[in-house]
Amino acid sequence: MIRAAGSGEAETTWRTVLAGGPSAPRRARHEITEHLDGELGSERTLDAVLLVGELVTNSVLHAAAGAAHEIVLELIIGLDDVRVVVSDGGSTAVPMIRPLDPTRPGGRGLFLVDTLSDRWGMTREGNRGTRVWFEMGRRESSRFERV
Repeated sequence: MIRAAGSGEAETTWRTVLAGGPSAPRRARHEITEHLDGELGSERTLDAVLLVGELVTNSVLHAAAGAAHEIVLELIIGLDDVRVVVSDGGSTAVPMIRPLDPTRPGGRGLFLVDTLSDRWGMTREGNRGTRVWFEMGRRESSRFERV
């Protein structure tokens, strides 16, 4: 769907509903790969695919989004950036970056989102719903730019 953005720029918005459960992150990565279709350049597309997998994994683990639950995946492609939104049924846990603990597996998802995206955030409706999003600028620059 094409719609006008608030600043007069055109946006392409795509949305799908995924069943939760252990295969949800893989399906989300596949969907984002297919629908990004070169919008971010190769390196940033790989980062976006990694990040969507992390957010959907968080939905499965922390919001207990099993196969009977829905995870909504949205992709908004603007002229300057791409926004990915993952929404789930919510939980009592507040999404936050946790201190890295090399002795404990996991716990790095939001750290990666914070590190690899340009901006990110979340909104909650109590424990009835959580929306976590990230944005990436549509530029082919490297995270490892030369100074």
